[in-house]
Amino acid sequence: MKTPRFIGSGKQVPPLKAHVLIYFLEKGVSENVGVEFFRFYDGRHWKNNRLRPLSNWKTAAWEWVLKNQLQQIK
Repeated sequence: MKTPRFIGSGKQVPPLKAHVLIYFLEKGVSENVGVEFFRFYDGRHWKNNRLRPLSNWKTAAWEWVLKNQLQQIK
């Protein structure tokens, strides 16, 4: 018997905005950074720099978090 999956717990693209904000808050990043991430990728229709659809939004979000942390150090 398969364990039921909860909506938003995985890598589904596009994610709900609320799930993105929760992810950023869990990583200790402000909600504003999460909103910027969501608007950026939503505007790109959830595609990467090569204009290919994201297969996992959390990977892109983690890179966004790291980039934000590096900018705060400078």
